[in-house]
Amino acid sequence: MSTTTNELSFAKYKALVFDCYGTLIDWETGIYTGLRPLFEATGKPSDRRAVIEAFLAVERDLQAQHPTMLYSDLLAKVYTTLAARLQNKPTPPDALRDDGSAGTSVLSSAHTSSGTEEMRPAPVGTSAATLDEPPSPAQAFAQSVGTWPPFPDSPAALKALSRRFKLVILSNVDRVLIAQTRTLLEGPGGFAFDAVYTAQDAGAYKPAPEMLTYALEHLRDEFGIAQDEVLMTAQSMTHDIVPARARGIATAWIDRPNAICRPADVKGDEALFVFPTLGDMADAVEKASA
Repeated sequence: MSTTTNELSFAKYKALVFDCYGTLIDWETGIYTGLRPLFEATGKPSDRRAVIEAFLAVERDLQAQHPTMLYSDLLAKVYTTLAARLQNKPTPPDALRDDGSAGTSVLSSAHTSSGTEEMRPAPVGTSAATLDEPPSPAQAFAQSVGTWPPFPDSPAALKALSRRFKLVILSNVDRVLIAQTRTLLEGPGGFAFDAVYTAQDAGAYKPAPEMLTYALEHLRDEFGIAQDEVLMTAQSMTHDIVPARARGIATAWIDRPNAICRPADVKGDEALFVFPTLGDMADAVEKASA
């Protein structure tokens, strides 16, 4: 499904709120690049789909066990768990231990068949890894998030969209990781995001409703932008499009072609606008505004 230009009207929107990883950043390539050597070393299938699907399966299990964990710590546990499984070894106990990381408490939601349950506070902000020691392979994989590449269309599209909208990131990562990613997206002489809101700031993780509440309140207080002037722009149905729609926020789904992390039953009806890339959305905005 796609949206034709003559159906579009962007005039009412003043802010675009972006998911970052998967929408602006090619996180699947980042994951595949980081994990492929591990799969190759064990002689297991190392094609892109096999690696990404194995990662997603372990990540999903660990997120269910540790729904409030700092994402960089979760990624390290994913790596350790995969390494053990690929070698047919038991997962080391500390790979699943919720170590106490220093930082700000975050309250999240665990997602169950009956809805959402509030979970205990968990630390967010500083990884449990000792900063003065060389990173382990698992820690190195977790720290690689800041080097994951932007999609080719992202920087130019963001620069074009910045001429018409306030641009805001709403991401589950912490301030350190998003600062590294922000440098890749903005580039020298490019543009600057108007605001970046993280789980560390909001005290919750998407798709918990506290994240959207935080973003909406800050958009109102910092920029005078009301909810009906916000367009959630994202690739993830689960973390962004569906929760935004449930709050009555307009949505633009960036349906990245060939994405492996994509619900098979999604048709695009959940979003107001649908585009295959952010570049296509930027072009549509220009045409609709001409």
